Amino acid sequence: MLLTFLMILGFLVVKGILTPLAQLLTKQGIIKENYRQEPVPAALGLVFPLTLPLLFLVQLGLNPFGPWPKMNRGAFFAFLFLTTGFGLLGLADDLLKNDREKGIRQHLRALYEGELTSGGLKALFGFTFSLIFGIGVRLTTAGNWWLVLPYTLVAALAPNILNLFDLRPGRAVKVFLVGMALLMVKSYWNRGLNPTLFLGAPVLGGVVAYLPSDLKGRAMLGDTGANFLGCVFGGLVVLDGDPVFIGSTLVLFILLQLLAEKVSFTQLIENNPLLKFLDDMGRD
Repeated sequence: MLLTFLMILGFLVVKGILTPLAQLLTKQGIIKENYRQEPVPAALGLVFPLTLPLLFLVQLGLNPFGPWPKMNRGAFFAFLFLTTGFGLLGLADDLLKNDREKGIRQHLRALYEGELTSGGLKALFGFTFSLIFGIGVRLTTAGNWWLVLPYTLVAALAPNILNLFDLRPGRAVKVFLVGMALLMVKSYWNRGLNPTLFLGAPVLGGVVAYLPSDLKGRAMLGDTGANFLGCVFGGLVVLDGDPVFIGSTLVLFILLQLLAEKVSFTQLIENNPLLKFLDDMGRD
């Protein structure tokens, strides 16, 4: 019942700010052409780093008084730092992006040659934020120090992986929802009601409120939204604490990142009838 309430709360808060935020972005010229060559807000995913951290903090404030499982405050603030930091990096990428450099290797090459691109900025500070997050989780939850490495890599790779799918209306959001559904079902199966579910619930509600705007081509998630949602997933995978799931997620992320350097995900989806059906579902 409480999880349902949190999902509804996330839905209503995001729904309430979507239209005025879209109008503000349009007014300020933060727009791009969609697949129909219509100008639409280019970073409406900003709605997530604006609203969800506030809902997380409300949950933390109510935590001692509610019936839900108690959160580890140190790990929670490490998670809050990570998600807010990646939301800021995504916004910087949306505002400063140079489309000449595409792919993480090109951004890192430019950084090595002394040129700072928006992608290089995100890679440099994104890894730093993820390392701080990994150390913070280790210090507040104990465990072996070697765990800092997979914690850091999962957190650092997750935003970029979701970005790889943000090439068609609604695709990245669908991938995020599938990943979150798997994580929350697995978490409930292993641990019952736990903080992972309560942190994830308002995110799912907010994403459901946003999804129609993206699917219908009325707005774009932008790097702001993709980075924030990606690191929410990566951060929750780490906080959930299942070493098998963390390791499996890291292996999957590495394989997807390597595959993206060689092939087009869009082409792979177009050539697979089932994936194409799921990818097209809900679009005009």
